[in-house]
Amino acid sequence: MFYTIRMPPSSREPKRVVKAPTDAAGAVSAALPPPPRRVSRRPKATPRRTGLSVESIVAAAIAVLDESGVAGLSMRRVADQLGTGAASLYAYVSGKDELLELVFDELIGRVPLPEPDPKRWREQVRESLGHLAEILIAHRDAALAGLGRIPTSPKALAGADTLAAVLRAGGLSDRTVALGLDQLLLYVCAFAFEQGLFEHSGMTQAEIDEYFEEIDRFYAALPAARFPVLASIGDEMAAYDGEARFRFGLDVLIAGLEAVDRGGRRAS
Repeated sequence: MFYTIRMPPSSREPKRVVKAPTDAAGAVSAALPPPPRRVSRRPKATPRRTGLSVESIVAAAIAVLDESGVAGLSMRRVADQLGTGAASLYAYVSGKDELLELVFDELIGRVPLPEPDPKRWREQVRESLGHLAEILIAHRDAALAGLGRIPTSPKALAGADTLAAVLRAGGLSDRTVALGLDQLLLYVCAFAFEQGLFEHSGMTQAEIDEYFEEIDRFYAALPAARFPVLASIGDEMAAYDGEARFRFGLDVLIAGLEAVDRGGRRAS
């Protein structure tokens, strides 16, 4: 993903919106190189005076995604949302694949980016990835837009660069940072997708709670003779909510990166 459970429901995203890096004059500091060619990319049409923009198309795509998920997202549905023809969109976006990348770029750009602090780097990793999980959960299937995608768009690159800087501030080696970025984002996207299955299932919160209560009772009733370990830890499995499980997963990953990093340094 990088080249290199259940949470309390929340429809609110972090209020801070991160802008692109700028120089002293306030201009964007550097242009990106051309992105890798997409296999399915089609030539873009000549823009017409339609009042469309990449920003308006992405906003419409997010609205369609919220309503219908990735399976229901199409250039035609986005065009209908905008009240225009699908052909006019191809002057700005090459197709669904690029559109999903732009959607993920917009959403990841809403994550507040910290100033790397060696004294708080673990907490900064937890906070940043927690914000990302909340944003992805709030938008149906948005986590799928991040799976299998190498960051090449501006906001996704800014987020990846900041997270890498935070990990480096924690003293991790370049190898651990490069490989760890991928594992952290895979975990967050997988968690967000799983959580989104409940958030956007059409079930009420009471129905979701009842489902998990039934799961707890199911594990409590497992026959110990057949499943001795699961039966003995049933209470522990039922004791933690989604947020606790998410935080535990991050703690495991962070501690694992530190342990692997120390082991690699000793081996060298």
